[in-house]
Amino acid sequence: MVLSSPRPSIDLAAVARHVTELLRDRARVSTLHDMVVVDVDRDRLVEVARALRDDPATRCDLYSVNAGVDMGDGELRSVTFVRGVSTKVFAMLRTRCTELDAHVPSLVDVWPGANWCERETYDMFGIVFDGHPDLRRVFLEETFPGHPLRKSFMPPRSDARGG
Repeated sequence: MVLSSPRPSIDLAAVARHVTELLRDRARVSTLHDMVVVDVDRDRLVEVARALRDDPATRCDLYSVNAGVDMGDGELRSVTFVRGVSTKVFAMLRTRCTELDAHVPSLVDVWPGANWCERETYDMFGIVFDGHPDLRRVFLEETFPGHPLRKSFMPPRSDARGG
């Protein structure tokens, strides 16, 4: 069995050119495997997300998932994956914040399916999704100290750990 990168089922270069023109200076556009990658500052995230959802050429109407990333240098990223069901466009929106200012706008108003995914990223990475309708932990109890997928996380001492 040979593993390879996913192959796009669309003219990815043409879609990337279109998205670059659509977004102009609001974001940086590139491609990776079968995806259009959109690096966007957090103050333009909702605007760019709506553009990808509403533009007839992309029509990204299916919210897939949000992933948090701890870059290890104080930078955190919120990475959102969306897909256009009819257009077959697959897009990744990447937004940066810092550990000291871990705030990113919520995309729940754009894609209601973002609700639980943003809660999970908040729980595990501590990224606060501003404007989220019910931002609270989804896996851990509210009193749990810290966010376990951050590289700086130290588990609380317990009898199970021998201390």
